[in-house]
Amino acid sequence: MSARDIRVSSLPTWAIWSIAAAAVLSPLFAFLMAIAVEIMIGALMDAGMSVLLPLAVASALGWLLLRLRSHTGGKASARM
Repeated sequence: MSARDIRVSSLPTWAIWSIAAAAVLSPLFAFLMAIAVEIMIGALMDAGMSVLLPLAVASALGWLLLRLRSHTGGKASARM
């Protein structure tokens, strides 16, 4: 067996499958996260809190996650 017979792919097979699995499962994880937030809001409301406080907390967390996701590195965008 010579050195030419051994082929090395640029990306291992396990990496390709893990990228594919992440692409397929990411909507499922987002759905499960939304269900978890709904359960937490329901639990807080059942505990006697007003509707406004859990809604404000969920809105603040959503805003924070959206802000972290769309972070541009501190530079303001010049496009309008």
